[in-house]
Amino acid sequence: MEKRITSKTRIYVQNLKEQLKNKIVADGKMDNGYMNELVQYIYDYPQLVFLPQDFQKRKRVKNIVPFFERCCALRANGEQCTRRKKNHPKFCGTHVKGTPHGEITQSETPKTHTKKTCWAQEIKGIIYYIDDGGNVYDTDDILGEAINPRVIAKYEKKDDNYNIPAFFK
Repeated sequence: MEKRITSKTRIYVQNLKEQLKNKIVADGKMDNGYMNELVQYIYDYPQLVFLPQDFQKRKRVKNIVPFFERCCALRANGEQCTRRKKNHPKFCGTHVKGTPHGEITQSETPKTHTKKTCWAQEIKGIIYYIDDGGNVYDTDDILGEAINPRVIAKYEKKDDNYNIPAFFK
């Protein structure tokens, strides 16, 4: 296909150049030097080149909808609908009108997120973000409000003194 299109455009442009040359020569209203220069410019104009990328189909980008934002209706194959919920608290735009195959029960919805409370604690003069489980979190992830902040170490607490054995020996 690429070869046919390239050939067709090459022939079309060649015919256009010939017709322009004939029109300029037949008109005869300009001097020979300028006419020759104009015809030479038309013939020296570069050919249109098609690259293989011009014929490639664009890949479709699929958005993955998180579980907690997915519609709660069941599809015909028994799986959960993959569309995003609209203004309705449970369904997408299609399933607001009806759920012919039913809706998922609460037991089928997987628990995807657990929320932990962390706080800033000064340990040996440095501020770290820690939680009740003994985890020390990466400060950039906490301040950047990352969904899953990285745990960089474990801390120990003796009385009111905090210590991070991995950092301080």
